[in-house]
Amino acid sequence: MEYTRNSDLTYYTSHQGRANCGSYALRLNEWYDPEEYFDELDIDLFDWVEEMALNGYSNYEITNQYVDILTEGMLREFDNELELCDGRPPSTPNTELIALNGMCVYDEEGSDIDFHFKVLRDGHWSEKPGCDPVKFCELDDWGRYIGEPVYMYHKIDMKGADE
Repeated sequence: MEYTRNSDLTYYTSHQGRANCGSYALRLNEWYDPEEYFDELDIDLFDWVEEMALNGYSNYEITNQYVDILTEGMLREFDNELELCDGRPPSTPNTELIALNGMCVYDEEGSDIDFHFKVLRDGHWSEKPGCDPVKFCELDDWGRYIGEPVYMYHKIDMKGADE
């Protein structure tokens, strides 16, 4: 998919309902849904979660596999822009650290599935939950997101970004 790159971080306040946590973390104007990668793999996400649960996987294990698949798709989609974090802090001012976590819960009522991003920007962790406002956050407070977070470096190319 083609995205509109964004260098105007006030966009996420003035257009709060048009952007989600992924848009904010990746500096995109459009709503970002990494679950579209499941569609590319021709996998029905809800059926996949149910099958994993019925095969004995815990919600935690399913969530970690879900996050790994989302990460794989993101690394392919944003080739040369994202790379897995190797534990070092971002090396340049044009690199941010993003964290991705998820939640896959299967029970007798069905599946509850979601993802969430946080970003280390200007020395502080922040997030934009869905249509809610951007806010500062703690890295270790993931709320309902139960997986192991995956960390990626995001190389920001400001050329061509909206000013």
